[in-house]
Amino acid sequence: MAGKDLNQKLNELISSLQDQGILDDYFDELKGLQDEQSPQFVTNTITIYLGGADDTIAELTKNLSEPAVNYPRVTYLADKLKGSSMSIGGARMADVCAELCEASEANKREACLALFGGVNREYSILQESLNKIAQLEQAIHDNKD
Repeated sequence: MAGKDLNQKLNELISSLQDQGILDDYFDELKGLQDEQSPQFVTNTITIYLGGADDTIAELTKNLSEPAVNYPRVTYLADKLKGSSMSIGGARMADVCAELCEASEANKREACLALFGGVNREYSILQESLNKIAQLEQAIHDNKD
């Protein structure tokens, strides 16, 4: 596929994800940081985000499965995940993490568990979307060589 077609496909994907509320304008700002000196900036940022999010979600899973939930820790982890999701433009993911923070601050176990299910669903959607973007970014980069 020609580079122009790949760029068009990438732009259409990002636009579609923004229309669905999965990504917001912060992703455009992130993309704007990519240039000739850092042509893989977006792909590298996605990789770092996904690795960190995987670790945070694993730790949230562990904390929420304990008989006595450590609510301050859950709040910290949910806030951390919210912040990293916001920085990559993951709007819906950040929103559900904010809701988890509120439920954790109120020590509401059932609400935390229900919202954590939402975190997992939104993360799955965001992860798949970001992986598609990274694949297109890589194809565009490879096509330039």
